[in-house]
Amino acid sequence: MRIFGRVLVTAITALGLLGASAAPAFADEGGNLTDFSSMKAIAVGGTVVRGITGGGLPWKITSGMGTVSQQGVVDVTVTGLVLKATGTNPIGSFEAIVSCLNTDGLPVNVPTTGFPASTAGNSHIHATVDLPRPCKDPIVFVGNSPAGRWFAMSNPDSQP
Repeated sequence: MRIFGRVLVTAITALGLLGASAAPAFADEGGNLTDFSSMKAIAVGGTVVRGITGGGLPWKITSGMGTVSQQGVVDVTVTGLVLKATGTNPIGSFEAIVSCLNTDGLPVNVPTTGFPASTAGNSHIHATVDLPRPCKDPIVFVGNSPAGRWFAMSNPDSQP
């Protein structure tokens, strides 16, 4: 019986190690699909990235940071996302758009709903979206709805 117990413990341990090694290689240490601590604003109005058209005018941003979890939880905070020419934000709400590449290398863009944005360009977006599987090379855009234009995009800290 004692040998059987050891064999059973060894087998369970081996299966656990195999299961852990099968975890997605694209997740960071925190289990997130992507983390970012900076964003860049659109410099030339109308620039298209992954099928999403940029806002018609140049924007600037003071700071932007966020995460997207493997389960699709999106948490993005932007500060000072404003039109470059006026220094104000004319949009009443911002949304996040998570852009993934599918297995064919084509973009799949998944937006959140809109979240309040101040005229100073400050907003906190927290939502859960249904991400495609797999979601390769994710980029997070902040833009507006319903037009679906982007004003800033994530600079990755940890992405594959």
